[in-house]
Amino acid sequence: MVPMSRGSAVEPGTFTYRDVNIYRPFDGEVPVDLVGDEGAADDVRVAKLHGRVVGAYRLARLDHCRFEIAAIGVYAGFRRRGVGRWLLGHALGIAESRGGRIVEAPCGAEAFFRAAGFAPCRGRFRLRLTPE
Repeated sequence: MVPMSRGSAVEPGTFTYRDVNIYRPFDGEVPVDLVGDEGAADDVRVAKLHGRVVGAYRLARLDHCRFEIAAIGVYAGFRRRGVGRWLLGHALGIAESRGGRIVEAPCGAEAFFRAAGFAPCRGRFRLRLTPE
C-alpha cells in the first residue's frame, strides 16, 4: 500500500467521494497492489484524499474505439463511500474523450459493473458509450 503522506491522517468514515480528487500519479506513486505494474503509468489515475492514494484505475486502449478498464480498486478502509463509482465515471469520461465507444471490464465485481450499466459479453463486461 502507498504510505500516507505526512500530516494527512484521514479517518476512513469521515469523508464522501466528493472529497476525493483524481490525478495522474507522480513517479513511484502507482499503487501496484491495486492496478498492477503492467502498461504505462499514463494509463493510470489515482484517487487521493488529503494527499493519500485511496484508490486507482488502469485504462487501456484496445483499438481505435475500444477501451478496457484493466484494473480498478479502492483500499479496504475507503470502500463503500462511492470512490469506486467516482473512479469508474472518470475512466469512462477519459475513454469517451479519446474516441471510445465501447468500454470493457474483466469479470469480477459483477454487481459493481452491472450497477454501472455494463452487461456480460463473451466472458467480460461491456458498456457501449453513446456520443451526444
